Amino acid sequence: MKIELRPFDRDRDIDVAAKLLAERHQRDRLREPMFQQTFEDPADCRAIIEHAFDAPGWSGVVAYAGGTPAGYAIVTVLDTPATHLLANFFPPRAASLGYANHAARDGIEYDVYRAMFAELAGPLVERGYFEFGVNIPAADLASREAWVSLGFGRVMTCAIRGVGPTERAAAPGIELHQSAAEDAEVIFRLGEELTIHHARSPIFNPYMRESDTASHDFQTGLLGDPDANAHWVAYEGDRPVGMNTFMQPFFLSPMTVPEKTIYLFQGIVTEDVRAGGVGTAVLARGVAWAREQGYQHVALHFASANVPGAKFWQSSGFHPVEHGMRRHIDERIAWANR
Repeated sequence: MKIELRPFDRDRDIDVAAKLLAERHQRDRLREPMFQQTFEDPADCRAIIEHAFDAPGWSGVVAYAGGTPAGYAIVTVLDTPATHLLANFFPPRAASLGYANHAARDGIEYDVYRAMFAELAGPLVERGYFEFGVNIPAADLASREAWVSLGFGRVMTCAIRGVGPTERAAAPGIELHQSAAEDAEVIFRLGEELTIHHARSPIFNPYMRESDTASHDFQTGLLGDPDANAHWVAYEGDRPVGMNTFMQPFFLSPMTVPEKTIYLFQGIVTEDVRAGGVGTAVLARGVAWAREQGYQHVALHFASANVPGAKFWQSSGFHPVEHGMRRHIDERIAWANR
């Protein structure tokens, strides 16, 4: 099938993109009924797509097949300084296709996504962007195959569970407390434990110490608003050995988040007591707190390469709904291209 491409025009193509995204969401909801129905309406999709135009340096493409719209993609660029809160998770210079910034017609996703990426990637590489990311529905196997064929691999997963009781056995003798502002140093130490875990094999996220100040400021802000957020800490005697941090939805696409969802921002158990039920104990208390607050779902992200973490979260009822995929371009292409 011949795919024709043209640059994305904000005024001319926004309604075309909104219709394609609404149709994709309809298919996604057949696979994930928890997704909100509202985004089956192109008007709601249009509103979320328009957020991409707030990003400086965005670029896009529209694909046609057989004379009718077949797909669109809008890429934005991210320059993340070492002092940023999330510098450990994002490369300093990257191009990204957000969850709502792309769609392809049913049945021809493979050809359309491959053609659109080929069109968009060249100018970005020429500008020095060698890291590319895309977020896709976890159950959309056709789209996943297209991106894998382009060299993308999974790096992050968003997963959601309900707030029913956990069924796994928790560790005995563990005390659980909701932290307050005076416990900030405990929260900082457990947060550092989590960052060190992410720096080890096989995750290998860099530990950017320049981001510590931003991380501490962020944690302090959460502690200062206990009505909206909660740090549940597990103690073995006087020693903190685990933590779950709950906050309002963060880095989640509205298209994947059911109503009444709370975000589990941090989940950590100290290395010496892992696999002993501490994680289950603190999660059970945090989920109970979410249920008491009127939430119906808990969402989180875990690194795909986090071997113990991925196993724990999924065996604790968290169901993947979105995958973040990434491709690194060999920087030598900047000069070895003739």
